[in-house]
Amino acid sequence: MSNRALLTMFVIVHLSLYFYIYPVKMIEATSTGHWEPIIVGFLIELCCVWVYAKGLSAFPGKDIVDICKMVAGNWMARLLLIPLLAFLFLNSNITHSYEMESVSILLLPNTPTYFILFLYVIPLYIAWKGYGAISRGGILLFICVLPLVVFSLISAMSNFDFDNIFPLYNTHLSFFKRPMFYSAFFAHAGFLFLGMVKLRHKLPMRYVIPILGILFIFALSSVYVPMLIFGQESIIYFRYPNVLTSDTVDSEWVVFDWLPTFFVIAMIAISMIETAVTFWMMATLMEKLFLKKKRGIAVLIVGVLSYIFSCYLDNIDTLEKFTLVRTYLCFYSIIGIPLAVILMSLRYRRNPA
Repeated sequence: MSNRALLTMFVIVHLSLYFYIYPVKMIEATSTGHWEPIIVGFLIELCCVWVYAKGLSAFPGKDIVDICKMVAGNWMARLLLIPLLAFLFLNSNITHSYEMESVSILLLPNTPTYFILFLYVIPLYIAWKGYGAISRGGILLFICVLPLVVFSLISAMSNFDFDNIFPLYNTHLSFFKRPMFYSAFFAHAGFLFLGMVKLRHKLPMRYVIPILGILFIFALSSVYVPMLIFGQESIIYFRYPNVLTSDTVDSEWVVFDWLPTFFVIAMIAISMIETAVTFWMMATLMEKLFLKKKRGIAVLIVGVLSYIFSCYLDNIDTLEKFTLVRTYLCFYSIIGIPLAVILMSLRYRRNPA
């Protein structure tokens, strides 16, 4: 796979995580200087990606399951990767429950949630076809819907009140004391798929750094665009700030009758690609760790469990019960897995098979 296609998927997987829960967490984490926790998160992710890419470069053509089995053995591979599997499962279902709720509220208000959740069939089928199908279809869809997301953000600029940006910085960095800051790190876990695509060449950081810079702008926009319109005092009470932002655009000059509908459709399309990647990762982990060459069964298990669990997550209070568990699993996955891979690469380089 070319670096261009890989980095495009890198953008897609991250972008789908920025416009629902992430801005809410950032706004709850601090009332001033929101750019500070955002940039801290991206700097940490940059370090994690560097460590991960450095470790993976020692094992060209192998994914993290192959690496763990080769260096540490089957049981240690399971011990290391089961928490990653649990994180992917929790993160996918919690994140997309918010998205499905927005579909229920804005597009299909009279449709039961358990019917809307059948949308999971689309990414599940693509995941069964494999990463190649996800990449080809995902990149094409992304090119089509990204302009709608960018248009929604830019069109809201006419309603900005730049006084809402102040105070511009938080000298005490108080967000480090807020659990919401740490719970927002799920948005920085998108790079984990790099360990599953069997990189044959080292991923150059000179390409990754500009991509993270672009993603930083989108993350910043997801927080500051609604805040510059509504202000900190009001936005703290919003569940979907970016959807409400697109609703403030004057419809007289916008070609669409109701811009939030198109924004939600665009974000659901992007999230379908990210969900397909996550389903593919979970199915691959299950297949290689527990089910030998039974990919169909692994995909079916992932789909059924995701559907049942998503039906259980029927309200925000239920979602919040799993936030703490997801946060611990998230930090294990984005920090522990890259460290484990680079340590195994050092061991392998000293004692190659």
